[in-house]
Amino acid sequence: MLDLSYVAIIEKNKLASDGAWILLAEIYVTEGVILRICRNTEDITWNGETWTAFPFELDAPRQSASGEIPNFSIKVSNVTRTVESYVEQAGGGVGATVRLMVVMSNHLDLTLPELDEEFSVQSTSYDEQWVSFTLTGAVNLFRRVPLRRFLKNFCPFQYKGPECKATSPLTECNKSFSACKERNNSQRFGGEPAIPQGGLYAARG
Repeated sequence: MLDLSYVAIIEKNKLASDGAWILLAEIYVTEGVILRICRNTEDITWNGETWTAFPFELDAPRQSASGEIPNFSIKVSNVTRTVESYVEQAGGGVGATVRLMVVMSNHLDLTLPELDEEFSVQSTSYDEQWVSFTLTGAVNLFRRVPLRRFLKNFCPFQYKGPECKATSPLTECNKSFSACKERNNSQRFGGEPAIPQGGLYAARG
């Protein structure tokens, strides 16, 4: 079962929403060359990076009767030949990493995606229309772990963001529990004060 954030659950349960789920693809073609594209009608900025609106498609996973890990393909538009040139520079791109994520268009201030999976490029091919990356790796084997860390006295939420919701007139917060209490918002503190002193725990998705 997919674990969604509190904000995502609210959005999912709305009868109507003005937002959309956006699929992001981060392709580590070679050292120093990272393609960040989104399946959207316009570019977006998320986590301090620009994701370029670019045509790409995902094929359904291909199952194997011999028990092998299923694979599937991501096809990226090759009309401009830009992606093809990067792949050729990388010697075909085999072994490269492709990271697929899903974010919400009206909550781009959230730093964690609702889905975050990494795959390895098994093979590549291209023609005048598409560059096709064959990816391997079962979703549950390549899930990003840990998804986030739980700290005793630090809140990961954006101050006055959708998870924090502080209404204090103070414009800044050092994200400690005492600062949260000072702003009368300790019930939404994102840290874990009950963790033993010096403790650090990882939340596994």
